[in-house]
Amino acid sequence: MTSTLSLPEERFAQLAAGFGDAETVRWLVRAQGSVQRELLSAVGTFGPRDDARFTAAWGVLLGLDASAPEAVTQVLAHPYTRVWASTLLGNISRGEFIAADVHHMEAVAASAAILAGIDLRLPVPVRDGKAPLPLFGALRAAETVWIDTCRVTLDEPVRTLTHGDLTVTLEDTDPYRALPYIGSEIEPTGRLTAAEARQWQRAFTGALEFIETHLPAYLPGLRVGLRTILPLRPDGPTDRSASARTAFGAVGIAARQLNPQSLAELLVHEFQHVKLGAMMDAFELYDRADIEPRYHPPCFSHPRPIEGLLHSTYAHLALTDFWQAQRTIATGSAAAAAADRHAEVRALTAEGIALLESAGSLTVLGTTVLDAMRHRATD
Repeated sequence: MTSTLSLPEERFAQLAAGFGDAETVRWLVRAQGSVQRELLSAVGTFGPRDDARFTAAWGVLLGLDASAPEAVTQVLAHPYTRVWASTLLGNISRGEFIAADVHHMEAVAASAAILAGIDLRLPVPVRDGKAPLPLFGALRAAETVWIDTCRVTLDEPVRTLTHGDLTVTLEDTDPYRALPYIGSEIEPTGRLTAAEARQWQRAFTGALEFIETHLPAYLPGLRVGLRTILPLRPDGPTDRSASARTAFGAVGIAARQLNPQSLAELLVHEFQHVKLGAMMDAFELYDRADIEPRYHPPCFSHPRPIEGLLHSTYAHLALTDFWQAQRTIATGSAAAAAADRHAEVRALTAEGIALLESAGSLTVLGTTVLDAMRHRATD
């Protein structure tokens, strides 16, 4: 657990109000880096030492961490590396050693070697006809493949989205990208076509320009903390977005129409969840014993625990700002519709704040967040 003394009060206040400048979000990134390393250490400690493939890959990773620690740090910062580590540790705690998860250590080690520029010949395991390399993409294969880490040609190289000095992964290959959403209505796409990837790039450029112009307070944090966009399958008549606490820096997006303004709304909204999830890893914001799904957050038809209520309300701060911007730049009937939507979202935010006030489960720090949200909502 990270002490509150390590984050200056004014920076916590930024996050509590729903914002976070570059240095503040950089603190969240560093805090998450500590979590990621602790998880990797636990994987090495509790993993199956009688599995020769696991121990060999672990040895490679330890060697790389000694000679090229930044390369290991980069692989650990990939959102779905933490999903893998958390999944493996969960399996181990139940006495289960699932081969695909155990041997993914080889893929993690190989990616770290590629980043380090160290020429090694290493195995990469195959699942569902693909050998994944976190951060890089995948090779198509029928069984485990051996790669020369300085001479790798990928069948499905990872695509990236760029705007200025910001580059994020458009993740459609990692085998762990869907895992946080198993059993839900959230479903990542398969491999995108080249034309679809170009459409994403056009929308991304326009979305960042929109945020820079109309929602500038959100841009510095996005530039520092956004690492990955996960394309999701559209579902019905509404836009959809998703994030997972175990995948810091990643946001899932499904837009009915992939255009700059829709993507801008989904990005600022979903990155709120990313920030709050990292805050919850670092600080006690609510009573962890309050796990019953007894609250009805804004926009949810079924009850959620206190964590879900806090997430929903916090994310609605960004939605309120987005629709406030829309009502000022739209004209005619679009302006009227934006004003109606702004009023609706603002009312939902107030509803969430009232529910949090009556819950009685927030800690002192959680109450600080609540007070900051209330102040924002009444501006």
